[in-house]
Amino acid sequence: MLFKRKAKRIPAERRITPPEIIHQKGYGIEMPPQQSLVEIYFDQKGLIAQAALFYQYYEKANWCSSKGTPYRNWKLLAGEWIFNYEQEQKLCRRLRENLRATDS
Repeated sequence: MLFKRKAKRIPAERRITPPEIIHQKGYGIEMPPQQSLVEIYFDQKGLIAQAALFYQYYEKANWCSSKGTPYRNWKLLAGEWIFNYEQEQKLCRRLRENLRATDS
């Protein structure tokens, strides 16, 4: 004779409920973002000129990765965009300084 295993019952107050989906505008969750929100974000970072380039680039890509996976948080993308832009500017600055040093 086989005994059936009974499922443990968890009291209602101890059950873990899934987190609610938050639908707030401007917090990086709404996709695609409004262009004005992107401009405000880049303005706060001091790179307002990059906002239009960022928005056009991802709008053309339909807010999806190269594999077709839709992005979920535009602020993460914007942070990476800003980081890469600043690194490119530092590299250009170093190259100019090196050229000046070798010309002298």
